[in-house]
Amino acid sequence: MKKSLFAGVALLGLSMFAGYSYGADEKFTGVLIDQKCGAGKDEAAAAKHPTACSVKCAKSGYELITGDKHVKLDEASAAKAKEYLSKDGAAAKVTIEGTKDGDTLKVTSIEAAK
Repeated sequence: MKKSLFAGVALLGLSMFAGYSYGADEKFTGVLIDQKCGAGKDEAAAAKHPTACSVKCAKSGYELITGDKHVKLDEASAAKAKEYLSKDGAAAKVTIEGTKDGDTLKVTSIEAAK
């Protein structure tokens, strides 16, 4: 009797977390820019910045500016950002899919915003 009661409680406990996704990707839309040139800018000002300059200043790292909020990209994500911005005709206004960890964004995909 005790074993089946324990098993039932354990199963009930596990089922509570079945619909919850840990570290699920979210979508973020804003302007992708290097940190040096993006410092102090809001989204509208950052949108006027040339993508070629963001590629040139890549050593400072990358960030996504949404409104007046700046979210830095981790090192692996910065490499993805540089690759994306290096393409001909790449738009700085993007939708990024990834996971936010504090004030850092871990990117899984980058595409031009629609």
